[in-house]
Amino acid sequence: MPVLSLLMWMGLNVSGNVMQVQDWIVVNDTVMGGVSTSKVSAHKGGGVFFEGELSLENNGGFTSARQVLKKGDWSEFDGLRFEVQGDGRQYLLTIRPKNRRLRRIYYRSTFQTSAGKRTTHAIAFKDFEAYAFGTRVPQAPPLQSQLDTLGTVGVMLADKKPGAFSLHIASLSATRSADFEKVETPRLSGSVTDVFSAAIERGVPLFNAGEADRCADIYQTAIVSTLLLAGEDLTDAQYTLLVDALRAGRSASSQSERAWAYRIAMDAILKDAQ
Repeated sequence: MPVLSLLMWMGLNVSGNVMQVQDWIVVNDTVMGGVSTSKVSAHKGGGVFFEGELSLENNGGFTSARQVLKKGDWSEFDGLRFEVQGDGRQYLLTIRPKNRRLRRIYYRSTFQTSAGKRTTHAIAFKDFEAYAFGTRVPQAPPLQSQLDTLGTVGVMLADKKPGAFSLHIASLSATRSADFEKVETPRLSGSVTDVFSAAIERGVPLFNAGEADRCADIYQTAIVSTLLLAGEDLTDAQYTLLVDALRAGRSASSQSERAWAYRIAMDAILKDAQ
């Protein structure tokens, strides 16, 4: 086995970030009014222990722990290898970039634990997807393009199953495969009008076919993506219009009403651009 791979298999973090409990922070759904609880402590067997209780009360439902990276340049790697001992629940591995324009974006990939059993996992960076506030953001640049400015790496529990949980994170290291190829940072493509026009083109046939929920999901993703990635291209009035549309969508009494709340706002932005 090559020396680099051997070091990473042994759990030594060759990306320059030693796993120390003081570098971990907890972020729970309490930031949004939920009541889930969690903590991170040093594990006697090495690594850290993440435990607590997930609650769905007050529209909550997530708890997370993040390691603040002292060295956030992983551009010479293309994946993560980690060893955990869990409780049989499915967790999310999360990575957050430092890029200010992507400050609300996090990248995530799922992994399954086996109760009472230590397991080793490997996830390629290309398999992480961009999310914000629990909504996928497909217009965000791929994680591979943000690897030179990472802020945190961590775990999240959001499986909608209330109750106690526990996860021992024994090791977590960046890895480089034999066919590693560095990815350059792309420019964010597509104007606001392009994004909204494409969303409407995809959504209308679904709405007319009786699939208002899928149509609304497409519209919602387009609006969230625009607010996160192109907010500076909007006027204050347009920004407020889209935020209000998302709120109206959340309180809509039907999927049809939800879709129209988003569509009316997008149509207004498109009209302004004419």
